[in-house]
Amino acid sequence: MKKLILILSLFISSFVWGNESDGSIIAQQWLKIVDAGEYAKSWQKSDLLFKSQLSQIKWDAALKGVRTPLGKVKSRSELGAKEYSALPGVPEGEYLVIQFQTEFENKKSATEILTLSKSSGYWLPVGYFIK
Repeated sequence: MKKLILILSLFISSFVWGNESDGSIIAQQWLKIVDAGEYAKSWQKSDLLFKSQLSQIKWDAALKGVRTPLGKVKSRSELGAKEYSALPGVPEGEYLVIQFQTEFENKKSATEILTLSKSSGYWLPVGYFIK
């Protein structure tokens, strides 16, 4: 019986991991960089469009002002993701908007919205908002 449960668990885990999109994986990896307070590194791992709109110094200051006071992430779960070919204020292309429900030390319930672009051939962040 234990073998059956283990096999079933591995199958379900493989199925969930196998269905996780590349964009979702990139988003989670990028958010971990932000969670660690490595704001300069998060800017470096963003799309050229993002970098052209906001300098690394301004990005660092913005996150220190908004994200740092929230404290450490206690939990985060993906609410959903939607692909777009056009978004306001950006060139047409491939975009993925992913929403996360996040609990921070100093804010019980927040929605993080991360927008990724595939203009470089692979998913990179072009926008990040916390509500």
